[in-house]
Amino acid sequence: MITKQISLCNASLLLLGASRIQSFEDGSAESVIAEQFYERSYQALLSQYPWNFASKTKGLNRTTEEPGFEYKYEFQLPSDYVWIQRIYPNGDFKILGDKLHSNFKDVGVKYTWRVNEEMMPVHFEQAFIYYLASQMCISITEDTTKQSTLYEQYMDEARRARSLDAQMQPQDGFEDFPIDTVRY
Repeated sequence: MITKQISLCNASLLLLGASRIQSFEDGSAESVIAEQFYERSYQALLSQYPWNFASKTKGLNRTTEEPGFEYKYEFQLPSDYVWIQRIYPNGDFKILGDKLHSNFKDVGVKYTWRVNEEMMPVHFEQAFIYYLASQMCISITEDTTKQSTLYEQYMDEARRARSLDAQMQPQDGFEDFPIDTVRY
């Protein structure tokens, strides 16, 4: 059975004019290259934009460790996080390894998590296929022109994907601004 990961790799390989793979361990040069680039490319694309489909919010658990000079509290980051989008309350913090340091006693985060590929929306999937192809291109084809073309196509698909993703949530409303209510 071909998994979603292999299916995505095969779509990228087809863009390169390369042979399809059956698994990451099938012994072909394409499978070795696909395995090397797949996860890194997937996490890189997830961390380039605060994708709604890959966003979670969570209160963090404080550890018993004291971080030292700059901050008072240390928190354990979620094991599935790829990128921290925002911290609640908004303020100074530092991420060191899998810990977050802050002067707030209670901290929550909005973060991008590593979504299972089966949950990937088609607009993101299309951008990922072009991104992965552009990343594997030099290793498979040794063609820098093709790599540049694929990267440009990825940029177009990424713009389209971000636009569609942004439509999956309501627009931020206008905040009250005192000057708006003043009459002359």
